[in-house]
Amino acid sequence: MGHARAMAVLPRTDGAAAPPSPAGQGSGASVYGMELGIPLGGCRVLIADDSVFNRKTLTRFLQWAGITQVAFASTAEEVMERLESFAPDLLLLDTAMPRMDGIAVCRSLRGDPRWRDLPILMQSTLNSDQMRTVCFSAGATDLIAKPINPGECIARVRYHLERRSMVQELRAFRERVERDLRQARAMQLALVPEPAELAALADRHGLTVDSVFRASDEIGGDFWTAFEFDGTRVGVFAADLSGHGIAAAINAFRLHTLLTRTPPEELRDPARLLRQLNLRLGEILPLGQFATAFYGVIDRADDSLLYAAAAAPSPIVASGHRFRRLDAAGLFLGAFRDSAYTNHRVPLRRGDTLFLYSDGLSEALDADGAMLGEDGLLQLARQAAADAPDRPLPALMARHAAAHGERLHDDVTALWITRR
Repeated sequence: MGHARAMAVLPRTDGAAAPPSPAGQGSGASVYGMELGIPLGGCRVLIADDSVFNRKTLTRFLQWAGITQVAFASTAEEVMERLESFAPDLLLLDTAMPRMDGIAVCRSLRGDPRWRDLPILMQSTLNSDQMRTVCFSAGATDLIAKPINPGECIARVRYHLERRSMVQELRAFRERVERDLRQARAMQLALVPEPAELAALADRHGLTVDSVFRASDEIGGDFWTAFEFDGTRVGVFAADLSGHGIAAAINAFRLHTLLTRTPPEELRDPARLLRQLNLRLGEILPLGQFATAFYGVIDRADDSLLYAAAAAPSPIVASGHRFRRLDAAGLFLGAFRDSAYTNHRVPLRRGDTLFLYSDGLSEALDADGAMLGEDGLLQLARQAAADAPDRPLPALMARHAAAHGERLHDDVTALWITRR
C-alpha cells in the first residue's frame, strides 16, 4: 500500500454522501437521530483492515460523524508504522488481520506504555460471548459486530473520542493543578525560617531549635516563624488556620503578611499582637474561618517566657525531669472583633525546654480509633527526652508514627526549643 493510500483527509460532504437525518432537522445536526455533540474535525482515526471495501465503508461512517482525518493500515506492521507517524486518537482494528491477527496486535499495543490509553475498537464477524471475552482480555476498549451498523459505529466512535478528549483535558488540568500546588507548597515552606537562618538566630541567643513542618495535603494551614529584637529577646509565633488545603494555605499567607507588616513595638507584647491580628483577620477572613495561635517571647535577660495564646494546643515546658502543660486558652483569631488576650509569664532558664505543636499531633488517632490527646503527648515528650536527650523531637516523631501511622490526617507543626 503506497503512502497516497495510507492516509486520507476527507472533505465534508452533503447530499448523497450524508446519512439519514430525522424530519425537521438539517443535514449534519444529527445522525440517525443522535446529536452530533462536540466537533470531531480535529480527531484522528486509524482504520486497520485488509479489506478495501471495509475501509471505504468505515471511512464514510467516520465522515458522517464529522471526522476528516483518517489513515489506513492493512497489516500489523503498517499499524505500528501509522501509530508512530499519524498519532491517532482512536484505532478501528479488525480481528482478522493477515499474518498477525487483531487480537495479537491489540495485546501487543497494550504492552507498550505509549498506546496503553489509546481507544481500540475491534471489529469481528463473530459476536459470541467467547469472542467478546477474548477481545476485552486482549485490551480492547470496545467491540463492534460485522456487518457494521452505521448508527452503532458512529455512536461508539463518538463516545470513545469524546471520552478520550475529556480524559486528556482532565489529565492536563490535574497536571496544571499539581504544578501549581508544588509551587504553592514551595512558597509555604518559605514562610518557615530557613535552616541556616534559624541556626544563626539560635546561636546568637543560646538556643537549640529543632522543628517539624508537614502538611496533610500538598499545602495546608499551619505555619510558624521566629524573629529577634532588643538583643536579648526572641519571638516565636505558631498558627493553625481552620480547614485544610488551598483555602487554609491562602489564609496562612494572609496571616504571615500581617505579621511582616506589624510594627516592632507590637512584637514585644504578645497579648497586644494577638489583639491586633484578631482585628485584622476579622476584616479579611470569610465567615466561619479562623486561626488558633501561640506567640511567645523568650527573654534571656530575665530567664522567662512571656506568651499569649488564642485557643492553641497547650505548650509544654520542661525543666529537668519536670514536664508540664501551659494554659493556652483564648478566643480564636478572626472569630470575634472584641476578643481580648492575656499575657502569661513563666520561667524559662538555661536547660529548660519549650515544646510547641499543632493539634495534628495531639489529635492523632491510633489503630483502635483512640485519640492521643494532650496528656498522651506530654507522656510522649517525656519518653522522647529520656530516650534521646540530644535529639528528642525526632525520637518523639518516631514514637508518634509507630503508634499513629505515617499518614497525616491534619497538618503538623512541632518545635522543640531548648535554652543552652
